[in-house]
Amino acid sequence: MVSGSTGQKASGEGVIAGETTSWNIADGFTKINVLKILIEINLFEIMAKFGKQNLEEEVNPHEIPYRRVDGFDRMIFALRQIISNCMFQIETEDIEKVKALVERIDLVESFSDAIANTLKNDVTKETELRINEAHFMRCLDILSDIKEQLHKYLNKAGLIFRKGEETDLDEFMKSVYEG
Repeated sequence: MVSGSTGQKASGEGVIAGETTSWNIADGFTKINVLKILIEINLFEIMAKFGKQNLEEEVNPHEIPYRRVDGFDRMIFALRQIISNCMFQIETEDIEKVKALVERIDLVESFSDAIANTLKNDVTKETELRINEAHFMRCLDILSDIKEQLHKYLNKAGLIFRKGEETDLDEFMKSVYEG
């Protein structure tokens, strides 16, 4: 062992041995960039379907179509965001499949202009957003399917449940709600 300018002997006497480890942010990264977004995707899907996130929420009926479209748009954004955050961890044989999911998101987005249209009453000057339910639900169903498929790839990459580890779902949900 070579002694430096610290005065320790070359034999190692007086040297404090310690273990150095890298700062591991995997848990924080996963909670913020995966778990949080997965929860948001579910909430945006509910908002797109119903115009509100829970039964107790009071919403002006006039606002529901706007909130549904907002939930739809946010779901698209969140799906893109989670894919971007996790692509480095996706297994090699699944990368092309995940890229195909991105292409499906692009396709849905390209047809999303027809999910709703704004009508203006010339007499009252009020505007109303009308959702084309059949088209809207078809697009939302595709996004929901993308979400389900993405779960499979994220889980396979160990980003939802660690590989080979048993998970107590009650404890997991408790940690999600308590932070």
